[in-house]
Amino acid sequence: MTELSISLNNLWIVVSIFLAIAFFLFIAFYYRRTNPPLKKSIRIFLALCRSVAIALLLIVLAEPVLSYVVIRQIDPHVAVLFDDSESIRSVENFELKREAMDVLLSGGLPTAGDEKTITDFFAFSDSLRPFSDSLAFNGKRTALGDCINELADEYREVNLRGVVVISDGLLNSGTNPLSAAAELAVPFYTVDAGPQRSSRDIRIVKVIHDDIAYKDRPSTLELEVESRGFEGVTLPIRVRSEGKTVASGEIKLSGEASRQRTSIEFVPPSTGVKTFSVSLPSQPEEELVDNNKRSFSMKVLKSRVKILLAAGYLNWELTFLKRILDNSDDFDYDLTVFDRSNRLNSAAFPSTAEALGEYDLVILLDYSPSILASKLAALNSYLKDHGKPVLFILGEEFTKAFPSKDLRELLPFDGNAKPLFRHDDFHIRLTEQGRHHPAMQVGSSTLDVQESWNDLPPFEAYVVAGKEKDDATVLAVHPEPTREGKLLPLLLAHRVGSGKVLTIGAGPLWKTDFLSRGRGGTGEEYSRFIHSCIRWLITSEDLERIRISPDKVVFRSGEKVSFTASLLDDSYQPIDEGSVVLSVYPDSGLTRDTLVASMVRTAPGKMTANLHLLEAGDYGYSADFTVGDSVSQVTGSFMVEPFSLEEEAFYEKEDLLRELAVASGGNYASLLSMDSLFANAELSSSEKRNLKEHPLTHHWLILLIVLALLSVEWAVRKRLQLM
Repeated sequence: MTELSISLNNLWIVVSIFLAIAFFLFIAFYYRRTNPPLKKSIRIFLALCRSVAIALLLIVLAEPVLSYVVIRQIDPHVAVLFDDSESIRSVENFELKREAMDVLLSGGLPTAGDEKTITDFFAFSDSLRPFSDSLAFNGKRTALGDCINELADEYREVNLRGVVVISDGLLNSGTNPLSAAAELAVPFYTVDAGPQRSSRDIRIVKVIHDDIAYKDRPSTLELEVESRGFEGVTLPIRVRSEGKTVASGEIKLSGEASRQRTSIEFVPPSTGVKTFSVSLPSQPEEELVDNNKRSFSMKVLKSRVKILLAAGYLNWELTFLKRILDNSDDFDYDLTVFDRSNRLNSAAFPSTAEALGEYDLVILLDYSPSILASKLAALNSYLKDHGKPVLFILGEEFTKAFPSKDLRELLPFDGNAKPLFRHDDFHIRLTEQGRHHPAMQVGSSTLDVQESWNDLPPFEAYVVAGKEKDDATVLAVHPEPTREGKLLPLLLAHRVGSGKVLTIGAGPLWKTDFLSRGRGGTGEEYSRFIHSCIRWLITSEDLERIRISPDKVVFRSGEKVSFTASLLDDSYQPIDEGSVVLSVYPDSGLTRDTLVASMVRTAPGKMTANLHLLEAGDYGYSADFTVGDSVSQVTGSFMVEPFSLEEEAFYEKEDLLRELAVASGGNYASLLSMDSLFANAELSSSEKRNLKEHPLTHHWLILLIVLALLSVEWAVRKRLQLM
């Protein structure tokens, strides 16, 4: 069926009418008498030719548009979604309900309304897929909300009149299905395939643990256990790592499908990223035994970072820095303050490189160069031979003498001029390297580090120590250039031998905390900056610049395995070139089972890759980062544990299915009693109207007719020798 119409420019319609009347009157007057005289019929014919031609030209000026609507009847569709996840196998009367699903798949869906209704069958768990041969019930996770969104994309141009969802309602992943259904805006007819049968089973549902622990220091592990059918049974709990039992305990089961929590304290035996397992022994008549064991990972650090905090004199900078170290569980420190009177109760500065080498970090707080002279040999060996880091915090005391040649070798400044101490209120300006350097992070986000620094109270003084060395990385400068037009370096990083050195020449740092609290802040920026500096100094640089690793060390079965790459060059600038090829392989080492994926760039210096549906087991990975002819490789391992997302429901089954049906205007029924599922359902055809428009202003046919009419008039007039 087609509807036709022509639209015109309203303004030109009025103008065209007046012009047409004027032209028609003129033409009538013109052909009223002719020389030589002609028959009336010929004069009328010539007048019509000219009138029609002028009328067409006037119509063109009115910008006519020919519109027509093609109306097409579209048959209604009903999408039927069958839950193909593992949890369906655990429902009561599973075999009977499986047969009921097979009947539905063979065309036994009780529909109502138009006989032309088209039924489309899909299976779903973590994603939506057209039904093929049979339901396997092996999906590792259920993401109904994501599948509804996929369905919306699939039926964007189709007359979808309803969606049937046949599920046990145990959903554990993806978008909330209620919000996804609201966007699709069609009735949902939910069919409950549950309930879950009452089986004898014990499972560890959750393992709550610290992400970071310390060697030889107790860490607490909290378990959430669910049990059915084993009321009053006391079972041992065992925590193992690297083939050894590291802790044990026991739990008395409450049964009745209730969840209970218990805690175990254990001591990690060694450092590194360690994988642990916690397990309960399987019991006779227990239906599932894989869920009696869970795995988790922790980063185990050495007991604490040992720091030597050395100050040239007592000052507020020392007081606030001590407070940071005192309030952290990550640091142990010894304090030494230069004291000619020997009245201060502080340790002496280590006199040998061996004694100094016991520390993971040395912080030198505003020492005079003359006082440092006796300690330079030990510091030089500490950096070059031991590869340990030093943090210099410079202040007014540092500018009271000329740095010696040995001290200048440790500092990032070039030249031998006496340092100057100047007062000025200013905010430091980060260099491009500083914006991306991990030591400069003071905010909770890394999106705009400069803005985070600008939000802090201004610094009040700075040290002028000269131009930076060629091998030094300038992280921040004074915002105002010198008379020579150069920017003074105030925060710098460089290496002495294999040891890192970070030098800070702006201050006082402690007022960042003090004034921030006075303005209603928390002072956490100061703490975060100190922690960032220490963390960068004590961390291996290679791990900082090129990081390619899975987001977790232990994944659940069916969970998406995500990898993230962070790529920075020697100046800590994001690397936008190159590619990363990721290879994942089972611990068996069989190359035929290797998965290869190219990581996708998501931001400057950032890449990601996602792997789906890996089987339970231990895996290794290698990532090759290629830039030009240079290739860097990162290797590691991770685990996919047997415990799957299907064994932990995030939504209450019956409530969700009922709410989904009611909210969308559909119906709810059980699988074995669904005759009234489509009561009051409207499954009718719909009209699809396609509007098409064709502007006639420049259409060649109109111009051809005008030319033809004027040509005919001219030819007749010529033949009859009209003047």
